Amino acid sequence: MFKISLGEYTGKDFRAFIVKISGTEEKMFAEEIVMIGWSKADGLLDESLMKDDFREIVHKEYFPKEENKRRAGQVAGDLWRFIREMDVEHYVLVPTKEGFYIGKVAGPTTYNEMRIFNDTAYQRKVHWLNNKEPITLEKTPEDVQTRLKSVQSVIDASDLYQEIEFAMRIS
Repeated sequence: MFKISLGEYTGKDFRAFIVKISGTEEKMFAEEIVMIGWSKADGLLDESLMKDDFREIVHKEYFPKEENKRRAGQVAGDLWRFIREMDVEHYVLVPTKEGFYIGKVAGPTTYNEMRIFNDTAYQRKVHWLNNKEPITLEKTPEDVQTRLKSVQSVIDASDLYQEIEFAMRIS
């Protein structure tokens, strides 16, 4: 049984992100990582880059024939959240068909060039909770379920700290 409390947090300092992973759950658990796609957008770990720079890099690598940069901007926002907003000790939720896995970020974003071919180059170390078992949807509050279904790859779910804690407590 999984019993964990987020009690040390309050709404203002709790951070959680939903990440639609690139790759497989097996790799995620075997390597204790969470990973995101868009691996050809190299160079995003440069701390001097701003959001507009992320968008330009994504546009150049993935959408060079598109006149507007709307799609590049959406992807850049996901990458920005994964690389810049997510941090050590934040929670990460990975949706599955059955529910979601939860872990605690244990390291900074890294870029593994050997993983470009399978689109998992951007990674973070994670300590997986709940014995690496998903928290089922039937034990997940509706607000969390709705956010898990978002089309974005990386979603800030920090405002749902009470609902996430509830789901973890009853699992």
